[in-house]
Formats: sequence, C-alpha cells, structure tokens
Amino acid sequence: MSDRYRRRLRIAYVYDALYPYLMGGAERRFLELAQRLSDRHEVHYITWKFWEGPSDTTQDGFALHGVGVPQRMYGADGKRTVHEAVSFAARLMPAVRGGRYDVIDCAATPYVPLYACSLATRLTKTRVVATWHEFWGDHWEEYLGHRGRVARVARWTESGAVRLGDRQVAVSPFTADRLADAGLPEDRIRVVGNGLPLEAFANARSSGVTSDVVFVGRLIEDKRVDLLIDAVDRLRAEFPTLRCLLIGDGPERRQLEAQVAKLNLGQQVWFLGHVSEAEKLSLLKASQILVLPSVREGFGIAAVEGQAAGLVPIVIRSPFSAAPGLIRDGVDGLVCDPSPDALAGALRSLLGDQFRMDLMRAAATQSAQRWDWDRVSLEMEQVYLEVAQPEESAEARLRRLSWR
Repeated sequence: MSDRYRRRLRIAYVYDALYPYLMGGAERRFLELAQRLSDRHEVHYITWKFWEGPSDTTQDGFALHGVGVPQRMYGADGKRTVHEAVSFAARLMPAVRGGRYDVIDCAATPYVPLYACSLATRLTKTRVVATWHEFWGDHWEEYLGHRGRVARVARWTESGAVRLGDRQVAVSPFTADRLADAGLPEDRIRVVGNGLPLEAFANARSSGVTSDVVFVGRLIEDKRVDLLIDAVDRLRAEFPTLRCLLIGDGPERRQLEAQVAKLNLGQQVWFLGHVSEAEKLSLLKASQILVLPSVREGFGIAAVEGQAAGLVPIVIRSPFSAAPGLIRDGVDGLVCDPSPDALAGALRSLLGDQFRMDLMRAAATQSAQRWDWDRVSLEMEQVYLEVAQPEESAEARLRRLSWR
C-alpha cells in the first residue's frame, strides 16, 4: 500500500511507574505497547525518573521523560499514598502541555494524574485515552474501612475520573462492565486485554528448582496468600513432599513468614522475593500449578502467565476479580471459593490425579496462545487512530493499516 496511507502518530504514555523498576501488569502493558508501536510511530513515555543520567533519554526506540525523583508510592500499610499521586500529577502537567502529542494514553489509576492530563490538554486539544485496569466502586469501603472519609473521597474521585478522556479502554470485560455500571456509555468503552511475550515463554528453559505450586505477585493483603499457606498446611499429611514457591515481595511478607513459621511449613513454603523476568519464566516452567488467590484483580496476568508456561491456574471467585473470566473452569484452570478448604480441595483434585493434571496443562498451554502482545498492540493502535482522527472514516483507517 502506498506511503500516503501511513500516518505517524505522536503517542505519549503517562504512568507513574515503569517496568522493570516496578513490575506490575500496568507497567508491563505500557512498556510492551511502547516498544512495539515505536516501529511505526513516535512514542514517548512520561513517568518518574527511575534511571540514571539525563531526564530525557531513549530506550528501545521510544523517548523516556522523567518528571522528577520517584516518590514513595506505598505507605507502611502497603496502600498507595495520596502524596505520590498528587506530586506526580503536579509535575506532569508541563510535560503534557509542551509535548504536542496526537494522543495520550494515561493509566486511570491513581486517578489524579488522569485529572491533570485532562486539564493540561484542554488548550492543546490533545486526545486522551484512559486505560482502566480495574474499577473499585464500593470496594473502597472495604479497602479503607477504618478510614471512612478517605474511602468516600477515593470513591468520589474514581467516579469522576470515569468521564475523563476521549475514550476509555478496559483491560477486561469485567472492568468494562463495572465502568458501564458507574454510568459510562458503553459506546465510549473499548476492551483491549493484556498480553504475554509468548516467544519468551516458548524459549524459556525449566529451572533446576522444581515445585508443585507457585504464586507470582506482590505480597499485599488483597492477594490473600495466607489462604494458599493455610491450604498447603491442610495438604501436608497427604502430600508430604509438596513444595510451594512464593515469587514476589511486599508489605505482607513479614506476616506471611510468621504464618509459615507458626505452622512449621518451612520445608513446604519458600519465599523467593523478587526475581528477574528470565528466572521467573524458568521457575514457572519447573512447576505444575499456579495459584492466584487474589480477591481483587482487574485482569489477572499471573493466571495467563501460568497457562503460557504450561501450568494449571487456580483462581479465587470474587465479585472484585476479573481472573475467573480468563479461564474455563475445569478445562484449562480451576475456580474456587476464597477459603483454605476450597483451595486445598482444588489443589488436591490435581495433585492426586496426574492424568487430569496433564490434560489441563495441555489445554492451558493452548489457551495462552490468544494472549499475544503483537495482537494487543494492533488493537491499541486502532484505538489511537480512531481517537486522533475521529472525523476519518473507518474505511480510510483500514486502508492506512493495511500497509502492514
């Protein structure tokens, strides 16, 4: 197709976290998109200055802009601090105003930067896409129950943020439904999920450190790793050689280590802390079951990472989690209630039946093939083109994209 159909966009990602300095799903998403879209667009990433050297630099083909020294993101209770979000938003506005971007993709959480982006782009008329990994709604009262006034303010701020931006992208149908329930018209919502580096999973070699069960994620209250530890305790007599690896760190680690010590599970449960991406893939390849006992997930990337590594994922049923929607219960994963007995029962049904385990592992590996970052980047590119040129016809956009 002729070059006249090409349209290089000037795209900016805005988020107060950057992979691999912080290793959450949102960080990984923006990095993967920035890397892939920089092949055909001018891509920028505005964040805290996590790196050494100048504030403005380049990485993997895109521009990095540091707006200041990173602030403490989490308090002693493991919860996000308001101070960090406000500080980032204040420093963000000049960078957004002066960038002359065609479209800005801003992470909706922690809300305040999204307000700043929306305000800063009013004069420049830059289009804004708000990416929602989750919407909490009434979960704020449970999360901050002891701080009722703060919970009400947080809920009000979140509800207002729903209407910010020219397009809202939800990373799962679960989050899209919650946005619609909050009053956002469905025609303003696009669902574009997260992805996986499938080639890296395929090429990863199995670690020499084998395990039966593995958890990957931050050790925070909502992840409910305590349920997994109690479940292992219930299975110890039946499966005396059972080994469970906990990959990740966080404010709950000391309490969880105390739980393991109290139950005398030091030979069954191992804390590995942070590991490199390559080591994580290697450890996953050397296990059989991935447990994600989290009761709050906007997507649940660990579950599909487990599938890609050939593990059977077990996730928890919760009104605040999208993870159960990622798997087919009993086919390529299991869904159970949030209790130690239910989780132990799910684990037992696999550990005690190797034939069933092998069938489900094969199905899980096949299911993971739908989570491809190349596909996700093409879907997001289409969103950016639609938002940057809303007056252009769908046919013209398709002609421009067809040169690939």
